[in-house]
Amino acid sequence: MTGSFVDYDIQPALVGLIAASDIRRTESGTIIVRGRLLTPADQVYAPLRERFERLGYTPFLRPQGADVEVVASPGVVKRRPLRWGVSVGLFLTTVVTVLMTGAINELQTPDFGVFLRDPAQLRFGLPFALTLLGILFTHEMGHFVVSRLRGAPASLPYFIPMFPGISITGTLGAVIVQREPFENRRTLLEVAIAGPLAGFVVAIPLLLYGLATSTVAPPPATGYLQEGNSVLYALAKFVVFGQWLPGNGVDVQLNSVAWGAWIGLLVTMFNLLPVGQLDGGHIAYALFGRDADLIAYTMLGVCFVLGIFVSQSWLVWLALIWLMGPRHPAPFNDVLRLKPSQVALGVSGLLLFLLLFTPSPLVPVFP
Repeated sequence: MTGSFVDYDIQPALVGLIAASDIRRTESGTIIVRGRLLTPADQVYAPLRERFERLGYTPFLRPQGADVEVVASPGVVKRRPLRWGVSVGLFLTTVVTVLMTGAINELQTPDFGVFLRDPAQLRFGLPFALTLLGILFTHEMGHFVVSRLRGAPASLPYFIPMFPGISITGTLGAVIVQREPFENRRTLLEVAIAGPLAGFVVAIPLLLYGLATSTVAPPPATGYLQEGNSVLYALAKFVVFGQWLPGNGVDVQLNSVAWGAWIGLLVTMFNLLPVGQLDGGHIAYALFGRDADLIAYTMLGVCFVLGIFVSQSWLVWLALIWLMGPRHPAPFNDVLRLKPSQVALGVSGLLLFLLLFTPSPLVPVFP
């Protein structure tokens, strides 16, 4: 319904920011304002939000043809303190589970009790743990640091430990909880791309070192896991060994550092899937807006096809993406567009995804 807003006087909140042509309030209490900007798009949202929050509303600003539209929902987002205890506790637990996983692989024993009898045996897991956790920690801190620099209220990283025997890595990675929508596409892009790029910078030298200290030999006569090739991984092996692997009956036998780096890059690839609130979903929305929905649903179709014909692991990702939601939520200020340099940065994120894309991540081989 349309009203004069005796109880909710919106006009003062718009002065100098938006010239309103229509103001409405829905039955649910949401206020909708349509008009034209009086202030540049990169300067309008902060004062607009401050004024609306004083009235008990949280505004969303979005384009509407040649005009803009403010959709102000009742309620104000409350900032929460960082939960250091939970984050540090989960990280330390993850360090132990990844150490155990690396040591079990190095010692080639399924006996978890060895670490209770002799905790010093965990030292054999250090190369794997330092490599994998170095990549994952750098990735998450890239997100966290940039989100803090840009004023986006993100949580600390929450690492997810997995007991050896359930997971071949000892962890399901980590997540950072975004406590509210991003302010605009520029912040969305910068926070999203910071994690993959930071982790990538650490992963590449570790991968090359790990490959250089690994050996090339025929595959084991017993069963083993064949790691998949991406364009980047295949090129890295060619640079180090001078041949395309696997090939001619031989393949690189990954040591703990190379294995940890490969997993780190695989995690980066999954994070760059252009769907939902994964890093790639953030990047896609920053670049394409609502058109990113088409990319997301196309990616779901690709996951389904890959899951049926290539690797069933893609069906697991399909289910997870569907549960998380393939569509990306709009930022608070969806009027502000990216700068050319930020567009180039976003495109580099999509290209990195293509370089890391691994159609068949892990294949059990039983000779």
